[in-house]
Amino acid sequence: MQTKNFFLTFIFCLGFINIFSQRENDNWYFGTHAAVNFSTTTPTVLNNSQINSFEACGTVSDSNNGNLLFYCTSSTIFNRQHQIMENGSGLLGGQSSQQLTIVKNPSNSNQYFVFTTPEIVAPNSTPGIIRYSIVDMSLGNISNGSPLGAVLQNFKNIPVLDNLGNTFSTEAITAVAGSTPNEYWVLIPNQNKLYSYKINSQGLSNGNPVISNLNYQSDLTRETWFSIKASSRLNNSSFTNYICISNWLTQGVGVTKLNKVLSFNSVSGSITNNFSLDVNSYQTYLPEFNQDGSVLFLGYKDIFAVDLLNSTNSSINVMQIYNDNSSFAHVNGLQRNKYGDIYISRYDSNFLGKINNPNVYGSNMSVNLNDIYLGSNKYATHSLPQLVPFYQEVSHYYPCIDSLTLTSEPNLNFYYEIGKKITTKDKYLLSSKHNIIMHSGEIVNLLPGTDMQLGTNYHAFIAPCRKESISSKNLISNNSQQNMVLNLDIEERKSLNKQVDIHPNPASTFINIDSGNEKINSWELFDISGRSVLKGNSLQVNVQGLPKASYLLNINVNNKTTTKKVIVK
Repeated sequence: MQTKNFFLTFIFCLGFINIFSQRENDNWYFGTHAAVNFSTTTPTVLNNSQINSFEACGTVSDSNNGNLLFYCTSSTIFNRQHQIMENGSGLLGGQSSQQLTIVKNPSNSNQYFVFTTPEIVAPNSTPGIIRYSIVDMSLGNISNGSPLGAVLQNFKNIPVLDNLGNTFSTEAITAVAGSTPNEYWVLIPNQNKLYSYKINSQGLSNGNPVISNLNYQSDLTRETWFSIKASSRLNNSSFTNYICISNWLTQGVGVTKLNKVLSFNSVSGSITNNFSLDVNSYQTYLPEFNQDGSVLFLGYKDIFAVDLLNSTNSSINVMQIYNDNSSFAHVNGLQRNKYGDIYISRYDSNFLGKINNPNVYGSNMSVNLNDIYLGSNKYATHSLPQLVPFYQEVSHYYPCIDSLTLTSEPNLNFYYEIGKKITTKDKYLLSSKHNIIMHSGEIVNLLPGTDMQLGTNYHAFIAPCRKESISSKNLISNNSQQNMVLNLDIEERKSLNKQVDIHPNPASTFINIDSGNEKINSWELFDISGRSVLKGNSLQVNVQGLPKASYLLNINVNNKTTTKKVIVK
């Protein structure tokens, strides 16, 4: 009888206790008819996708059971029956824009903001603009007793405005959870500034962003921005997330790319001065953070891992974990999933690749390009779905043991993460001052004696215990992690030098260039005074008739240049 009384009391309390399971990211739909389910730690390939996305894509599942709600490209939204959602066609995102992002509406649990971006266009042409549309899952046709969702007619392709009421253009957009539940930030770089738009119970702060200076040293035009990624919530008292903004310069082939890593505070919505790292590269401009934000991965032709935890101005730790010797299988996207696994998309590949051991910086990190077989006629392309953000409390953490029984709550703010079972009983009391999250692998059992008073902020959800807590590393924040610069292009040159070989050397007639499977764009031979003596783009350099001396041969391969010393005898 006592249990029944408590059960009735518990039902009464559901009006103010938010119990959820944070399973919005259980499914990915991407590429050409490709889809993967992550409801368990072993991914399952799905065969029902109708998506055909060249780049930007997104997917949302329901937070309680992980069932698919909808998925989208920059132009079309599909419902869970894989049909175009009511009013879901005609989104005005760019066909080859790199990113879109989806954010739950804190004021209406049935609604989602879908932000689309235009594609980068050639200089002096008319750019597209950033827009948002709202999906309402309480609307649309009924199937199996529940609606299939619809895009609100009056909230479709709404322009995102800056602080002056102007529209703007970029392919880069992402979202992070705020410092309190039911609050999010949409982050958009615009020229030399970061615009942060808050979404809370009052709606979207469109036209009223928080503006931070990015402190680039050169003027940046609208064609520059390519992508932005954010880390998960960090264990640091000065900031809450890292962000990495990567650019793509359309003016000129082989122009150095810049990746800027900064610290962001989700309380204020602004960049802080605690951390800054500029990464210069030739082609490595696809970023992703590992689960706890201690490592940044950057990829395209190669994949590098940057140790954010231990790097300082005097010593930046970086290692190459993958080099692509082919001409076609470049990395086209890096994306962290709900468990912290980082997957790799390659254009026109039947496989998703994966970074092995991403959460411990060191020699155990490696790459498997064929981790998940997507099936015949199913292909990855240039992008994978960004995570739908959800609130994370990391100020406290309880180790991932199998079971825990609580008879009191000594903490006002606490995140419990237990392998199998959490039990509360006896005099376990939560008042309006408590902010408690319980994350269990199998069950959260609230026995008689549990008392949750009006105003309690309590969350409980079922999900596998993560191998490593997002708060397990206490990230440093001091002056030695400001204004850091990593010239990754030097490392890329080293990698290229290993790929390109010449023979014979010394030579008296012809020097052969061996670049493996890489295409040689051009080469140029210089004497020791720096004067150009020969140019070409063939696989042979004819040195007959040249004076016997030492020369420098610059070889441009895949828009990267390596230099070899040659001797004519």
